Amino acid sequence: MKKNIVLIHGAGVGGWVFRDIEKILKLYGNNVYSPNLSAIGDKKKLLEDKVNLTTYAKEIEALIVKNDLHDVYLIGHSFGGAVVSTVVELIPERIKYQIYIDSFFLENGESILTLFGEKRERELYEIRDLEGEGKYLPKRLFGKEHPLIKDMPFNPYIEKVKFKGSGKKIPGAYIDCLDSSGFEHLEKPKKIMRARVEERKWKYITLDSDHIPMTKSPAREKLIDILIYLIKNS
Repeated sequence: MKKNIVLIHGAGVGGWVFRDIEKILKLYGNNVYSPNLSAIGDKKKLLEDKVNLTTYAKEIEALIVKNDLHDVYLIGHSFGGAVVSTVVELIPERIKYQIYIDSFFLENGESILTLFGEKRERELYEIRDLEGEGKYLPKRLFGKEHPLIKDMPFNPYIEKVKFKGSGKKIPGAYIDCLDSSGFEHLEKPKKIMRARVEERKWKYITLDSDHIPMTKSPAREKLIDILIYLIKNS
């Protein structure tokens, strides 16, 4: 049966990171969307400082509503997981399953920086002020030097969400990439996620990969197998 799948990318990149995964999922006959979140790398919008986490969640909500999608599988990588957890609160009636790839999901009153902890929070504020004109985080934080890696708005990291708890009622899965090299700051939030996944009785799956499994073999193929398994068995 054809499934409705929305893939949400991480910080500093775009929907292109899911290109190969999107292609395979479509070959299975699914409706697959991998949109680009707004303002990333757009100097004017970055300096306007108007984009936050709710902005991104509403962009995904608009995509789902415009295409009249129901029983949606929401899949978020890294920063994209925070977006998933916010979308689920906005339109729980349209979401069937949520999947987090080496990511983090928020609960009421939290921001992304809340999960990162005070040390990383101070570091990011300093980087924002010194390198991001007080408005954004520089692209160097999000991967190797590449034209597709972009500067990232800062406000989505500091918005404290107001949730009613709808996300906890929708089943989900967490895919934990075991190699944190270069992304050691994620170890603390991932530890919190593991405890929450156990509490929610979600599926917890490990993947022998670094933080970005979508763009390289053999991790990409293993990830595809996991996603297809989760989608078929949920």
